[in-house]
Amino acid sequence: MVAACSGPKTLSLSENSNPLTIDGNLSDWNTGNTLIRSDDHLNVYATNDSEFLYLFIDVRSARKDQAIKRSGLIVYLSDSKDNRKDKGIGFPSGSFNLLRENPGVYQSFLNDPEWNQKPANRETLQDLSENVFDRVMIVERYNNGSDTDHGFIDIEQLNVDGFEMAAGEGGRFTSIEMKIPIDGSSIYNVESDRLWIGFVVEPPRFRMQNNQYDASMRHQRGGQYGNRRQPAQNRSQQESALRRQLGEFEEWYILRLDN
Repeated sequence: MVAACSGPKTLSLSENSNPLTIDGNLSDWNTGNTLIRSDDHLNVYATNDSEFLYLFIDVRSARKDQAIKRSGLIVYLSDSKDNRKDKGIGFPSGSFNLLRENPGVYQSFLNDPEWNQKPANRETLQDLSENVFDRVMIVERYNNGSDTDHGFIDIEQLNVDGFEMAAGEGGRFTSIEMKIPIDGSSIYNVESDRLWIGFVVEPPRFRMQNNQYDASMRHQRGGQYGNRRQPAQNRSQQESALRRQLGEFEEWYILRLDN
C-alpha cells in the first residue's frame, strides 16, 4: 500500500466534460476514464477542468475505513516535489486528531497506555467520531518539515474560495468527493499543469512505555487488528509497528492535467 521505491506514478488526467455535483456520490462520474488507483482497500478517481481538480475516494474495506475515521485521510497537493507535504487537508479529520484541539488531553492520550481503559475517555472518542465529517483538519509544515501545525475548521469555511467537499451518505464504507481550485486561489495555492498529490493516513505517534509490544497494548490504543503476541522489540520498532497496525498509509502520484 506504500508507493514503490522507484517513485510515484505519473498519470495524465482526462479533462472533465460534464458538470460534477459534489455530493459524495459516484453516479455522475465517468468511472472508466478517471480511475487512477484500485485495490481491495481503496479506489481513487480523478479528473480536472481549467479551474478545478476533482477527486473521488472510495473506501472498500472495513480495516481501511476504520483507520481513516480514526486517523483521518490527508490529501497533500503541491506543484513542487520539495514542498509536497507542506500543506494537506484531512477529511474526515479523524477522531484521534480531534483530540488535538485539547492539547493536554491529546498528550495524555499519547503517553498514557491506560488512557483508553477509562470509560470517560472512550466516551470522548465516541463523541468525536460523530464529528469527523463536520471538521476539516489543516496540516501545515514549516522549517523544512521539522515543525507541523494541525488546525481545525468547519467544512463550510473552505467554500469561500470555491473548495467543495462531501462525504457519501448511506454506504457501507466512507466515500469522499472533493473539488479543489487549481488557479492559485485555494489553501493549496497551486497553479500548474503538473501536480504532486499524496493520499496519507498518519496515525498518532504514541509514546511506548516499555519494550514489550503485546496484544493488550493494541487494544488500549484502539487497534483491534489481531490477537497474536508479537516478539520483543525496541521502542522505535514498537512505535512503527503500532502505526502500521493502526493503518499507516502513504501513496503519491504526479498528475499531468489536460486542459
